[in-house]
Amino acid sequence: METGIKSADALNVACAILAGSDYFITTNDRLLKLQTEEIQVVTPGEFIRRLEAFD
Repeated sequence: METGIKSADALNVACAILAGSDYFITTNDRLLKLQTEEIQVVTPGEFIRRLEAFD
């Protein structure tokens, strides 16, 4: 599958998934377009908003 995501970035996401992370925080536009059931890819700002909403 062609995603335009660089190998190093894909490896980072894969490691986060294997580690059991719920979120992958990035500012990389290509990664932010990634849709997967295994992990939520979000910006730092979106992550903070979700944390604040959780409280």
